[in-house]
Amino acid sequence: MKKTLALLMLAGLMLTGCGSKQASAQTETAKATAVAANTIEVPDVVGLTLDKAIDQLQSIGLKAHATDVDEGKTIFIEKNWQVASEDPLAHTKVAEGSTVELGVKHLTDETPTPTPTPSPTQVAAKIVAPVAPPVVKAIPVAPPVVKAPPAAPPVVKAPPAPYVPPAPAAAYYATCTAVRQAGAAPIYAGQPGYSRKLDRDGDGVACE
Repeated sequence: MKKTLALLMLAGLMLTGCGSKQASAQTETAKATAVAANTIEVPDVVGLTLDKAIDQLQSIGLKAHATDVDEGKTIFIEKNWQVASEDPLAHTKVAEGSTVELGVKHLTDETPTPTPTPSPTQVAAKIVAPVAPPVVKAIPVAPPVVKAPPAAPPVVKAPPAPYVPPAPAAAYYATCTAVRQAGAAPIYAGQPGYSRKLDRDGDGVACE
């Protein structure tokens, strides 16, 4: 009888212990489920304007804090700023109500593009490369106009004087008949044999 009671008491204690373990396990599972239900995945808001990024985070139960990553400027108008980074990163699991740190830059900020420095080889190539001279087309020159010299007037030769046979040095003719016979007619004034008596009309020509 005593043995039977002892066995019953032991069985009751064992059952009580198992029930406590089961209840504890259920409590832990409930807590884990509650934590999982309050975990939120951080969305990717990089590239969005700050006002849209804040609206998206707040709509799922998260908070946002923005900081100028370039010059530390104070943020007044959120739509003029763009999200450049976020912490925690996108798709990270965080608790509801967590704050996401946003690094932003002003939309008017522009990073100047650095001017590439030419290498020594390129500089040498630019210096050595000869520059072709411009092609100059020769303008045709008209040949000089040569004026022909004026034609010389034709030379008019004077007709030869009629041949007058020389008269004798002491020629004397009594009549024109004698002059004609001697072949000396006519006789001009100043020629040998001329005389006024042979020149009847006094025109300087005797025995015409």
